[in-house]
Amino acid sequence: MTETSTAPAPVQAVYPDAIGFGFAELIALLNLQHGPAATASAEALRIANELEDPMILSAGASSLVARGAATVEPDGTLSVSGPVAAVTRALTSAERRMQITLLTPESADSVLTVESQGFRILLQPRAFLSWFAMAQDPDISAAEANFFIMRKHLEDHPDGGATLKRLEDPDGGQLLLKRAGGSWSVGYSGRGTGAIEEIAGLTDAQVLERIRSIRKD
Repeated sequence: MTETSTAPAPVQAVYPDAIGFGFAELIALLNLQHGPAATASAEALRIANELEDPMILSAGASSLVARGAATVEPDGTLSVSGPVAAVTRALTSAERRMQITLLTPESADSVLTVESQGFRILLQPRAFLSWFAMAQDPDISAAEANFFIMRKHLEDHPDGGATLKRLEDPDGGQLLLKRAGGSWSVGYSGRGTGAIEEIAGLTDAQVLERIRSIRKD
């Protein structure tokens, strides 16, 4: 099959259901609309080195078509619509990418939130550089959605922690959140910073204000 790049089909207010993508499929989707945003999303997804690989691109396009997630137009171009187009549009026009790391004494996991005009998605890593994508709740703000993920993790793991950083931030600023009794404790780190100074006794509203600051809302 011959693949050439084409922009995803127009989407209205369509939010993607939870859907899994293999890394080759993500390469195919990111190649539908080239540009700095697509490249930055590839870096966030840890697949930037494969972005221009024609064999991986072909394999990803074939996989999308085989499972009905994309179609091939008469001229040989790849086309996506619906939830897959929404995910593609978010990744290739993203203005903000937030990485949330969820920590326990034994493990660390991470999720990625990607935000563009009209689309906000959450991506969770799976095995072999694949990702699970789902829509973020459009009825709450992006900062509130970030806080919700961190708060839920700390409710389930009160001895753990959670960090948040904006991948576009050149200073590498990062917020560390921990639960301390009935309130919150936060700390900050960044390139060239020393020990993390904790600020304890914060309310939900105060934490949300600091999340907005890290996000640069």
